[in-house]
Amino acid sequence: MTYDGLGPGLHVLREAEPLKRAGVLAVNLRADLCVTIPQAEAMLAERRALPRVDPATLANLEGLARRIARSHRIAHRTRERAEVEVGQRLATAGTGLAVHPATIRERAASVERARAALAEAEEAIRAAEVALVQAKERLEADRIAAVDVAAQVEADRQAQAAQRVAAALRARRARSIGAIVASFGLALILLAIGVPLWAALVPALLTSLWSASYLRPRPSDGDDARDREQASDLLTFVTASTDDLFEGRRPLGELDERKSSAEARRSTAIEELRLAERGWHELAGEGVDVGQLEEVVRRYDPQLEDARLLAAQTVGVRTADLVLRQVRERWEALWTELGLEPPGPEAGEAEVRELATRVSRALVLVGPATARAEDLAHAAPAAAVVVIDGPVEPGAFEGSADGATEGRVEGAAGGPGLGGPGLGGPGLGGPAQVS
Repeated sequence: MTYDGLGPGLHVLREAEPLKRAGVLAVNLRADLCVTIPQAEAMLAERRALPRVDPATLANLEGLARRIARSHRIAHRTRERAEVEVGQRLATAGTGLAVHPATIRERAASVERARAALAEAEEAIRAAEVALVQAKERLEADRIAAVDVAAQVEADRQAQAAQRVAAALRARRARSIGAIVASFGLALILLAIGVPLWAALVPALLTSLWSASYLRPRPSDGDDARDREQASDLLTFVTASTDDLFEGRRPLGELDERKSSAEARRSTAIEELRLAERGWHELAGEGVDVGQLEEVVRRYDPQLEDARLLAAQTVGVRTADLVLRQVRERWEALWTELGLEPPGPEAGEAEVRELATRVSRALVLVGPATARAEDLAHAAPAAAVVVIDGPVEPGAFEGSADGATEGRVEGAAGGPGLGGPGLGGPGLGGPAQVS
């Protein structure tokens, strides 16, 4: 026998390791596990507090729950269809219908549609405004970033130009100093060979004048070309940044158009809502909301109650009501026998499932708790009560003063029994003894 084969009733399984197998079986059956007498007594009191439902009664309840829900739906739809048909025949006969219900419902629907269109337009406006703000923030951030990059490029250009000027000045200074030193050396040589002093100093004086002119800073042809090239690069960068900024402004125009379109739709929706509400109030009266549609229909349809009374006498409605009444009587009688309040047709299936879950929860008994097996099986006839029997080590069920066991049931709470062998071990795979 497999775990799924353990149906309602008392089952006795022989096992070589009852404690380990009990834990594994309780986990697999999602059952309550009892080991000691106090645990069994507490479980017995809990099961006796529940209605005593046998499997046949439970199956009958499940079938009736489905039948009463289906019969209720059929009776409701049959009555609605009959009322519509009778109302249409009365309207065709012209027996005093003031305003046709279809007209009233259409005006109420017009108000609802206009309100929905207005809400949709307002939501579109809010979305466009949020998108517009976000686009402007992104555009401003891009503009600031472009300005910062342009400023950095200009600063780098000026720094490079200053470095070039300083390097050229150092080179000219070195040349000037070399020329002056050479001119004074020439003067010493001329003096040594007997040239007059004024004549010997003429080359040094001319060299000094040339050096003073040569040391003055002045742009060179190469520096001018380099500056023009960098200025052209900067102009290209600024032009590209400007194009990017103008390209970034294009979504702003699209968002403005979207917002304008949504505002136009809102204006149209406001006007349509005004007209729809005026038509509704002309028919229903001032201060009457479309939520009171059925009251307005009854007010303008003096034959509505007559149509309902006539529809109740049709063959289809009487047959559906008869079936529903018979099923309801059996349903209520069965719940009354169980001592419970009968639920409505809509909640019947859910209530039966909840009751079945409580009364059919399996029980696994091992050790001293097996002494209450027959009492538990009698108190819970819809549940499987499994007794795990077999040799037990001495002292395995020694308890404390309050009766709580100190022995360990492997597998009941994730112990070794859950991962150990035994899913198809001795006893569980053989025939069960049912008493």
